Amino acid sequence: MFNEERHFRHEYKYIEPEVSLLAAELRLRSVMKKDSHVSDKGYYSIRSLYFDDYDDTFLNENIAGVDEREKWRIRIYDRSSSFISLERKSRKADLISKASCRIDTGTYDKIMKGRMDIRDGNPPLLNEFYIGMRTRLIRPAVIVEYERTPFIAKEGNTRVTFDRNIRSSSELDALLSDRELAARPVLTHGQNLLEVKFDGFLPDHIAHTIETGRMRRETFSKYYLTRKFTFTGLTMQQYHNI
Repeated sequence: MFNEERHFRHEYKYIEPEVSLLAAELRLRSVMKKDSHVSDKGYYSIRSLYFDDYDDTFLNENIAGVDEREKWRIRIYDRSSSFISLERKSRKADLISKASCRIDTGTYDKIMKGRMDIRDGNPPLLNEFYIGMRTRLIRPAVIVEYERTPFIAKEGNTRVTFDRNIRSSSELDALLSDRELAARPVLTHGQNLLEVKFDGFLPDHIAHTIETGRMRRETFSKYYLTRKFTFTGLTMQQYHNI
């Protein structure tokens, strides 16, 4: 499926009670440092607009557990439009690869209006996305928002993140709005997400610091969870079959 060469990293995910994550976070502070992008509050917010095609291919491949799959999103941080990123995330089993390019508000508006401005001067990734809009009818699907506490280490190019208050919104045109969106939680109350990303190896001292022996790796995707139910409680596939 993936013809171009992509740099893949390992990605492990754990859904755990907040009390367990707080304990893990306290232990990590002695072996890893906070990401430099974190402000004094210790975390930053992420808001992403995910896309899918007319047949919900990205969602259905996730549900089916297809080994090689991808998804598209536009992402901002701390509700600011000063940095807008178009991203394609690819997965091959437990390995992930991400390509991204920065876009401005004008390009974002064109995308939201369905205008495919394919030009030689565009970043190649943007033109690839435009082609997907034209040939596969890729369009906005859901907004995902959460607060992230990130830790980094040079060994293994390791990154550990705690994602809390994961929620979804159907206000698809409000990605750049500097306000709370109408949203619903996607995890059981009191549970949040721990993600571990690394290149060739996960340093033993970090692995032992994170895992307690009771943690179980998950295969879930934030995109799948946020698309799993609409506000009416119907799965998107059920909705399409009505």
